[in-house]
Amino acid sequence: MMVEYVHAIDEGEYERWPTFFTEDAVYQVTGRDNHARGWVAGMMLCDNRDMMLDRIYTLRQVNLWEPHTYRHVIGPTQILALDATGVVTAQTNYLCVRTMHDGEQKLFSTGRYLDRIVFEADVPRFRERLVISDSNRIDTLLVIPI
Repeated sequence: MMVEYVHAIDEGEYERWPTFFTEDAVYQVTGRDNHARGWVAGMMLCDNRDMMLDRIYTLRQVNLWEPHTYRHVIGPTQILALDATGVVTAQTNYLCVRTMHDGEQKLFSTGRYLDRIVFEADVPRFRERLVISDSNRIDTLLVIPI
């Protein structure tokens, strides 16, 4: 699931991104300091799959942005908890390199995914994915999900 998630983003298969989530899932990108303080302020927030679908529609049809791609490197996933209802809490470290259309490459974001995962008909899906960036700052518009 983790590998499929980053490959879908890295290969520009953005329409697949919402399929990794439950209907009522939360996806949030925030900084490490904001998360540590319990602040809800972040760089991106979708509180259901429909918002994610809208995000991809606007990415493809509405927004004007300089073309670029990501390449993720993810670490092993650590299982933090499994509750009585079957919800898995896990974390995975990531690095994300951004390549611009002119070939310039730059380390775009580092951090960790903090996930709550459930199984729908034996398919793992994110009920919550917090992307906790090591920095509270992104140097450009955050168009593509991390």
